[in-house]
Amino acid sequence: MIIEKLKEGANLSVEIINIQGTETISVYGKNSDNNSVNLDTAIRLKATESNWMLYKVQRDQEFLISMFSEETLAKLALTLYVSRHFSSKEIDSIVEKLRILESDLDAADEFIANEIGSAYYSFFENKVDCINLKRREIDRYDIYYLSPTGDVAMISEDRKLPNALVVVYNFSFILKQFKEVIYPELIAYNLSPNQLELLKRIYLKK
Repeated sequence: MIIEKLKEGANLSVEIINIQGTETISVYGKNSDNNSVNLDTAIRLKATESNWMLYKVQRDQEFLISMFSEETLAKLALTLYVSRHFSSKEIDSIVEKLRILESDLDAADEFIANEIGSAYYSFFENKVDCINLKRREIDRYDIYYLSPTGDVAMISEDRKLPNALVVVYNFSFILKQFKEVIYPELIAYNLSPNQLELLKRIYLKK
């Protein structure tokens, strides 16, 4: 059922190979101009005797993303990573507005709060389950995700303004998507808090 939903994606091509009971699922993107399949890049899930391995594939080279012991969790992770990786990349007018603000942190804070909501990010507060902006030097900033258990997933380091603000906005938007759109769909799978957090990190690519 999870993979069947993947197949419904108009911009995706899903290839399933089953050899001696071992399943490999490869998902490719399609070129927008002629709808042909781009075989240079894929997201691949491979079953082994005891685990499921999630890879990003670049020109036939496999780069491990994560490993799972449960099939359902692995296929959910595949779906989430695919949805992020092959999402359409459009120039966002909101990002351009953030760039105009340059180094005005108060104005940027208010702007992002209005656009996304203050529950998804924080400036200088080390807020759990949020995207955090931390000052490294006078004009340099780090951006990271702080998990509910206190783990730090670094997103970007040593950024200047306004680029650091754009990173905060982009990842806060992604986090909001997970919490408001994806999480309600995951409830039916009765996942543990640790499994949900793992999928969130997969979606954040962090």
